[in-house]
Formats: sequence, C-alpha cells, structure tokens
Amino acid sequence: MESNRKEASPIEIAALLMDAVCTPTDAEQDALRELATHLQVDLERMQSELMFLRAFAVDFATSMTLGQSRAREEILSRYYQHWERIDREVGGGLTTDLQSRLQLYTENLDSSEGSAADLQGLIGGIFARCCGAAEAEGELVLLGGAMFGALFAEIADLLHEVDIAY
Repeated sequence: MESNRKEASPIEIAALLMDAVCTPTDAEQDALRELATHLQVDLERMQSELMFLRAFAVDFATSMTLGQSRAREEILSRYYQHWERIDREVGGGLTTDLQSRLQLYTENLDSSEGSAADLQGLIGGIFARCCGAAEAEGELVLLGGAMFGALFAEIADLLHEVDIAY
C-alpha cells in the first residue's frame, strides 16, 4: 500500500511555519484594513499583535502535536533561527517582543483550565488587550480567538500529515 504522506525536513517545515506567521494573504490584509477602520484600531499594532498571536499558535500547536520529541526540538530550533535572522535584519527588538508575547500567552494558558472554546476565548482576550483598544474588545477577542484556532488546527494537520525526514 502506497503512502500519500509527504516527507519534509525540519528546515522545510520551519520555513513553512515562518511563512504562515509572517506572510498574510492579500485578502487577510484587506479584511484587517477594513476591520481596523471600522473598529478604530491602529492597523499596524493589530497586524503586529496578530503576527505574535500566530507565532504563539505555531509554537503551541507544534508542542502539542509533537510533544517532547526530537522532531519538535529540531523544527522549533530552526523556526526560532528564522526569528533571530529577521531580528538582526530589522535592527533588533523583535525577538524580545516575541518572547514577551509568548510568555504572556503561555503564563495565561498555564493558569487556566477548560475546553477548546475557552482556550480560544482566553487567547482572544489576551490578543484584544495587547491591541490596546478597550472599546473594540469584544470584536478583537473573537478575531484573536478565531485566528488562533484556525492556525492551530492548520499547523496540527500539517504536522500529522507529513513524515519528518532527518
């Protein structure tokens, strides 16, 4: 019986994950622009916070899907090497901000218990607070939660469907 599974190295997977975090589609950019205008939220801040939220979703999905495995270690090592390279290219501070957000999401996650819906609400709430727009909090909670849930599922599916080649 032939397998339809694709094979990819940790380097290739890390590059795909980085692309998922840092390269929003044109349709997503257009929707965010409209939403920011409608909610009167700073677009650049919302885009930055969405990037950090996606980075957390990738880290969390990789850890939950692969556990404490060699594959997880190698993929995340390569993934964070991409972040360090980008940080050097943009002049520093990015990895500090990234680590701060990852820690914020993780600490809040560690202190909660609940269902997947509760998790999306929790993550969405953190995202909304980071955007700093109290008057639009409800909409931003939904946006953050939905973005996290969708990317988490996409990353988990990817990691289940690929054979990791060393």
